[in-house]
Amino acid sequence: MEEATKVLEGAYEKVSESPFPLDLKVLELDDEEQREWITAIADACESQKAVTTALITCLVKKITEPSQDVRLHRKEFEGGYSARVFDTKYVTPFLKKRFPRIAMKESGWLSRSIEQPHPFTLDFPGKIRDARVKCCFLEILNDIEENDADAERYLLALFTLLLQKFTEIRSILEGVIFPKKMQIDSIIECLRSHFFHKYGSAGASKLPVLAVYSLYQLMMEDITRYRNKRLKSLRSYESPDLHAKAIGDVEVVDETGEYFEVVEIKHNIPISESIINDSYKKFRKTAVSRYYLLTTAEPYIREEEGEGEETRVENLKQRIKNEHGCEVIVNGIIPSIKYYLRLVKTPSQFMETYTNNLKEDKEVKEEHLRVWLGVIEKI
Repeated sequence: MEEATKVLEGAYEKVSESPFPLDLKVLELDDEEQREWITAIADACESQKAVTTALITCLVKKITEPSQDVRLHRKEFEGGYSARVFDTKYVTPFLKKRFPRIAMKESGWLSRSIEQPHPFTLDFPGKIRDARVKCCFLEILNDIEENDADAERYLLALFTLLLQKFTEIRSILEGVIFPKKMQIDSIIECLRSHFFHKYGSAGASKLPVLAVYSLYQLMMEDITRYRNKRLKSLRSYESPDLHAKAIGDVEVVDETGEYFEVVEIKHNIPISESIINDSYKKFRKTAVSRYYLLTTAEPYIREEEGEGEETRVENLKQRIKNEHGCEVIVNGIIPSIKYYLRLVKTPSQFMETYTNNLKEDKEVKEEHLRVWLGVIEKI
């Protein structure tokens, strides 16, 4: 095992084997400003993945090579090194293994805000969206290089905070027990509150997808239509190459692997003739027999003066039915979920399934989980 990997794994093991210190003084990070800086990075890690990756890269490089000024993150700088190569080889693979929710696809240095021809000094011009995070990131590196602060203590503190962040809320949700009987209207109100909350972090569009997927998991067991059919695993929104090969968000295939039924879900976008056309291009060469286009937008069909768009939508649906044989169904997400809940044997089981999927999905942010916890605590 190479030195950088030893440092990363060693730090992870050290903080994961001991109780989480709520006070970072336990890690000898006893300066209040230091604690504020590292906490700001951890708090924003899901929306500022590149910065978090860059900081970990610099910390590990400093630990393994103390003489290196880690602010000089490009080889063309005098005395510099290739942080991108170091990250790609050691840090991002580690994050994919240990902290997949904040792992970049290849490297933090693929972000324009980080990949700048300027050292990570306090006047670094990179346009990091969160000004507070940018300031804290640069202050930490300045502290290490100018004040001889201990990079390992920063790394241990960051890993401690990340582990707390990603395990605490999930542990709480793990222990939630839902009522054995819940009214469908109550479930719908919970979902409304979750879907339409004003989130500060991206990724809310995944929530209705997970809800529909959870329902299909239950319907696959309960409904004769899906006998001998298979529900495909959800694809990552963060892997566009993979997503491009899909014909929808939720996909059911038959015994031969041919598409049987597919659901495409739009978030805050009304369904229009052009959206249906785009979907038809994706599935026209398949044998799919039913294709749902659902949206969280209300009304669910784009409004125009008169009834022009609605008429065009209906005409296109009929043309697809005649040409291809597929039944295209357009609807709002809430009415559709309400209908699906009537089909499953135990509607309340949906709450448990949805919660489990939220916990496991790597694209669901901590904020989404905390809002859901707040919603279900009121049941």
